[in-house]
Amino acid sequence: SARTCGSGSAGNVHISTRRNQHRVAKEKNMRIPLSVPTNLFRSRRASTNSRKILSAAMSLANNGLAACVDAAADALLRGGIVALPTDTVYGLACLADCPVAVGRVYAVKGRSSGKPLAVCLDSAARVPDYTIPQDGCSVNAALLKDLLPGPVTLVLPRGPRLSDRLNPGVSAVGIRVPDHPFILALCRRIRRPVALTSANASGASDSLRPDDFSSLWPDIDLLIDGGCLKPGPASTVVELMPAARLYRVLRTGRALESTACRLARHGYRLEGAEACSSGVAAAGPDDCRLPVPLQVAS
Repeated sequence: SARTCGSGSAGNVHISTRRNQHRVAKEKNMRIPLSVPTNLFRSRRASTNSRKILSAAMSLANNGLAACVDAAADALLRGGIVALPTDTVYGLACLADCPVAVGRVYAVKGRSSGKPLAVCLDSAARVPDYTIPQDGCSVNAALLKDLLPGPVTLVLPRGPRLSDRLNPGVSAVGIRVPDHPFILALCRRIRRPVALTSANASGASDSLRPDDFSSLWPDIDLLIDGGCLKPGPASTVVELMPAARLYRVLRTGRALESTACRLARHGYRLEGAEACSSGVAAAGPDDCRLPVPLQVAS
């Protein structure tokens, strides 16, 4: 039976358990709907006679942005997992306030429960809705607008509007506003925070096209095919400390240099930069040399 999380109209997206997925595929003799590109169902690592089972798939190129947003919104609101393109790599998304869906994401990836999920929003203006000031200091709205949308995850103290069942025991939250028209339109449609993580098995390489995570297809409810994404790593992750005007690099990602320059323009310095053995000083407004990250998460 379908799972639901909050309100949402029943669309044409089929959300089922893994057992039902296999049963449906067997009843249909493994036939693929003509509206779904057949190349999505073939794994490069599988034999030419085998196919991966997927509940539903749509293509931005063939089905259009509006139809894909409608289907993805229905899937999320019914407690589903949606694989989708971002401005960096393909991701897995679910409602951040739906514990069942969040738990499924961890199970699908084989991800440790101690690794938190990021929260995806539709604009920089909504960041204060889900974060709180640090020692009475908030991140300047101009800085948020300068960094977002973009390929960066901002780690800030989490606010009370986030479900306490999302990343329990973690006092901070990673905020993403990807610079991609589909996911921004999707977040605007549902107006609820979306939990987001990379579409790959935990520890595996990032995915730049749907075939790269074909092993996960049987466990997701909808795939939005955005084609082959621009090569590069996942988002840059920085923790902001507005009270001290400092930042800490948690993952270099694909936009560290541009992120460091923008932070410097707003008066932020790399934590401990003066003591770095490399001798790279904290970047000032006119000095955008690449800082050395103090910590890089895998």
